[in-house]
Amino acid sequence: MKAQAEKMKKDQEEDKKAKELAAQVDALGKGRLAAWETVNNTVEELMTKAKQAVKPAEIVLVGEKLKEAMMIKGKLEAEGKVVPESKVGEKRVVVGNKVLKVAKIILSHMQPMDGRGKAEVEDGVNKVNALLWEKAIINYAIPWHTTVEIGKGTQDDETRWTVGKIGEDCTKQEVLTTMTECLTAVFGAKGHILNAWMAGKKTVRILMPAAPSKVGRGRRDIGIKLREENKEMKTGHHFPKVWGGAKVTGLTFDAADHTEAKRLVEKGVMWEGIRR
Repeated sequence: MKAQAEKMKKDQEEDKKAKELAAQVDALGKGRLAAWETVNNTVEELMTKAKQAVKPAEIVLVGEKLKEAMMIKGKLEAEGKVVPESKVGEKRVVVGNKVLKVAKIILSHMQPMDGRGKAEVEDGVNKVNALLWEKAIINYAIPWHTTVEIGKGTQDDETRWTVGKIGEDCTKQEVLTTMTECLTAVFGAKGHILNAWMAGKKTVRILMPAAPSKVGRGRRDIGIKLREENKEMKTGHHFPKVWGGAKVTGLTFDAADHTEAKRLVEKGVMWEGIRR
């Protein structure tokens, strides 16, 4: 409970910081716009005077002032085209004066991320981002952008996708649905993916003496078997991973929440008719 409270407090602090940053950018943008309007009016006035000027000295003076005003105007316009982007914590990014979210998706593959599998995933990142761009253009929205981590804290057949620039009003399910569509479009045709889910569920690892399995080690089959033998178990979308050797068998899967994870660790799970 203490860890959850600290996590919630940190999240609230990051949310506050992101909103303050967005407000600062918004104020800066409004100040820049006001300055541009002022200098633009000055440019128009000086152009009128330049046309009316007759004396050489007056022409030179107006010309110098006009050149200076045009330089200031150009600088303000150039600054206005640059959209500042700052990441705040792990869940938010401020783009311009908008607070956007960051989410993580886990993709389970049918093959280990060895040399070949890794190369195929790296080759597909740009294709996934291209699809996200197309969806944004269609919906007149800020394009999401994703990056992928391979072999960093994940199973050898999983990849972790970080998705940024998500609108605050977009739900987790909408993010998952959109990303699943794009990932399936890029990798699904080759039959390379098993499923995808939002990161953040509590991972449970159970270690038991070497236990037989009548369904082999396929993640989908193992998942169905676990749920059939443990009907009260509340899991996430993560299909279980079986690991271990001749002496021990390990199971890794996601529980629905921290309470369920604690219960499963304390009581174990039913496996081939025996509580392990």
